[in-house]
Formats: sequence, structure tokens, C-alpha cells
Amino acid sequence: MKFFVTGRSKNYQRVVDVFDHIESLGHEVTLRWTDLPMIKPYADNPFKAAEYATQQIKGVVAADVYVLYAHHDGTGVFSEFGAALAVAQLGKLQVYAIGDQETKATSMFHYHPAVKWRNSLDEILSEVL
Repeated sequence: MKFFVTGRSKNYQRVVDVFDHIESLGHEVTLRWTDLPMIKPYADNPFKAAEYATQQIKGVVAADVYVLYAHHDGTGVFSEFGAALAVAQLGKLQVYAIGDQETKATSMFHYHPAVKWRNSLDEILSEVL
């Protein structure tokens, strides 16, 4: 299976650990975005920002499973999340959010029927593998 995993950039190490775990199980991560150099502020790096944005969306579209470590903010995360919901509408992607829906679901899109809330990556893996 192919996975795209995302979360706030403050959670880089958690996401890297998840990437490693998924790959150790013999599955693919569509984009290890944590390996990309930080380019903020984006306005100072518009061409690199466009390239990264394209890579991120392609990573979402290429995945079978999208995993969001939910948080109440994070503009990049919400952009990827929107792409994931669009692909899910086409029946081509399973969308999961990890966290407490009561405190993490701050956008109406967190309540989209395609989103399955779980407490851990292990719960997701037991469902999809």
C-alpha cells in the first residue's frame, strides 16, 4: 500500500518515525516531505514553493491511504487535506485523522464523511493492512 502522512511541521520527527515504520512493514510512502529543505518564507522562494506544492499534491493523489495528525492550525496541512478529500470523493483514497476529534476538528472539513477519526497509527494499520 502507498501512504501519505502529514502533520504540522513541528511534528517532523513523529512523521519521520511513521514513515520509517510504514516502510519497515514493506509499504511505500509517496513523499517524504520531511526530507525537503525548509524554504520559509515562501514569498522569498516562490519557485521552490511551487515545486514543493506540486510534489505534495502528487504525493496525496498517488496514495492509497492519507493519514493526518490533526491539529487546530497549519495552513499547508489543510491544503493537503483538501486535496485528499477531493481524491476520496472519487473513491480512490482512504482518509484518516489521528487525534481527539472533539479538540482537533476545527474545520468543517474535518467532519466530511470520508474522514475516519482514529486514536493511533496502529488502529489505522490494522484496518487497512
